[in-house]
Amino acid sequence: MAGAGQVLQPVVLKHRRTALERVEKFISEIYFTDCNLRGRLFGDTCSLESLSFFETSERIPYEEAVRQEFRPIKVGDSFGKTWKTCWFKIDLSIPREWAGKEVHLLWESEGEGLVWKDAQPVQGLTREGEKVSYILTDCLKEMEPHSLTLYVEVACNGLFGAGKGSMIAPPDPDKRFSLQKAELVVFNRDAHELLVDFEVLLDMAKLLGEENQRSLQALYAANQMVNLCDVTDPSTFPLAREVARLVFGQKNGDSQHVIHAMGHCHIDSAWLWPYEETIRKCARSWVTVVRLMEKNPEFTFVCSQAQQFEWVKSHYPGLYSKIQDFAKEGRFIPVGGTWVEMDGNLPGGESMIRQFLQGQRFFQQEFGKLCSEFWLPDTFGYSAQFPQLMRGCGIRRFLTQKLSWNLVNTFPHNTFFWEGIDGSRVLAHFPPADSYGLAGHVEEVSDVAMRHRSGLAGHLIL
Repeated sequence: MAGAGQVLQPVVLKHRRTALERVEKFISEIYFTDCNLRGRLFGDTCSLESLSFFETSERIPYEEAVRQEFRPIKVGDSFGKTWKTCWFKIDLSIPREWAGKEVHLLWESEGEGLVWKDAQPVQGLTREGEKVSYILTDCLKEMEPHSLTLYVEVACNGLFGAGKGSMIAPPDPDKRFSLQKAELVVFNRDAHELLVDFEVLLDMAKLLGEENQRSLQALYAANQMVNLCDVTDPSTFPLAREVARLVFGQKNGDSQHVIHAMGHCHIDSAWLWPYEETIRKCARSWVTVVRLMEKNPEFTFVCSQAQQFEWVKSHYPGLYSKIQDFAKEGRFIPVGGTWVEMDGNLPGGESMIRQFLQGQRFFQQEFGKLCSEFWLPDTFGYSAQFPQLMRGCGIRRFLTQKLSWNLVNTFPHNTFFWEGIDGSRVLAHFPPADSYGLAGHVEEVSDVAMRHRSGLAGHLIL
């Protein structure tokens, strides 16, 4: 019963499809970008002062590259052939009227790129990995340098090699690569954060099920946010984000799982590219991780394979020093205990022991402690000797997931004790997501909770 003077507002039941499509169009990459939120992600743009490049068949160090003769290139031009390297020299000047703004270098090209600043690698760039901008400044200050020179080292291959027509195929030796975008841009961080809120709510509304209460709440909240948000007036964004915060702040019951997510970059030491390219893939990936850690204090990252650490130490000592610093903080976490992520079927016992011997020795010398878990996500089988070998090498836990790709029968457990031939036992975990490359989307997180094969609520690794 309403109190004196209180007016009860009727609950308005929204038409589900209409509400969904309204929210989808509000953040669409295709439709209405001239007036929706997605279209406000970037603001003013500015051309580069100059852009030049040179091409080489060798993977040369920075010190040698900057001494070469560069020639002009423009957006739309093609460069390189498969396995070649193109170095781009970028001279830029940030407009002074952008003071107080977050400014990015927007770079879209085929191939895998690495940004160099002041003779140090600072971030990887790859269109396939949806990493196409480098933050020049979070908030441009008057006293901050407005003109600078950067270099972008581009490997003429894709994220998964250079196969002709498909991923696992012989390389296409005549493939040419193109530069689609190279410019300075104002990045609207407040629009980006609001956009992420919308994306999560929309996925919740679409994927949790039409009859699910959280799905209904998410859709109602997203529709309400569209009502509140004027994309031309950023002062309306905080109120819309508060609506999202109220949904995200709701607590699950004690019977629900706690899901832990940590960064990981699975890099095959030898697969669809030369060994030398693996070294650069490690640098591109790990320097991006370090940059994320500098901006996100709660971010942790696990990384295996002593051989790859050794490569980075030898070829990128400045980056390696930062990795060691973050490792001391417990944020860049060496795992695995082996020299590489080796095959688990063909090698004999002595070969496997030497993997652990060399790997654990490296981690002890470089990071001051042994690994306590064996990290082997991508092998297609497991020797029954493994538990005994692990226990003998100081390892008590094991993580893998490749059995989930089995086409014949489903492995029945996610977390269990694995007992070897001699009775040695280790705690084993198969991530319920059945993958080692998730992005943390709503669908993936929901599947993790649904697929966990246990009668008890627990702590799951995403």
